Amino acid sequence: MSDKQQQENEISKEKLLVEAISNGTVIDHIAPGMAMNILRLFNFLGNKNNHITVGFNLRSGTQGAKDIIKIADVTFSPNQTQQLAILAPNATINLISNYKVVDKYPLRLPAETIGAFDCPNSNCITHVEKGATPRFKIVVEDNEILMRCHYCERVFNREIVLEYNGMKSLED
Repeated sequence: MSDKQQQENEISKEKLLVEAISNGTVIDHIAPGMAMNILRLFNFLGNKNNHITVGFNLRSGTQGAKDIIKIADVTFSPNQTQQLAILAPNATINLISNYKVVDKYPLRLPAETIGAFDCPNSNCITHVEKGATPRFKIVVEDNEILMRCHYCERVFNREIVLEYNGMKSLED
């Protein structure tokens, strides 16, 4: 075996082999540790019919490390991609059809989110009033994602909202 063939063989051994999906969605460039939060938020683990592949702390040329989720036969609605952007603002969505990427786009933070996250303020009306669905205005200041409750008008950084909702942020 030539040196070049041996080197190529070593490189291929290092690559992660993951089954391709015929149709569905790949969420790529997720910050390390955030994939589990995404799986919980969308209740993917509770549905035994979902075919999911998850990679944690994979090597990334741009991020150093990343998580990735492949989910067969699922396409996110615009509202769901907005919720997803709160958890993984730097992620990319790849839509797959017949084993090929037919659309690829970065996530964008929404102007507001409705009903996805509970307000951390224990005195907020959303905790006692049945018709008050939690709503947050989203702003970015000094590279920090801030969420302002529509009802109590308290401002929280994203990490506080995620932690209050049982999710951990492992991003810088």
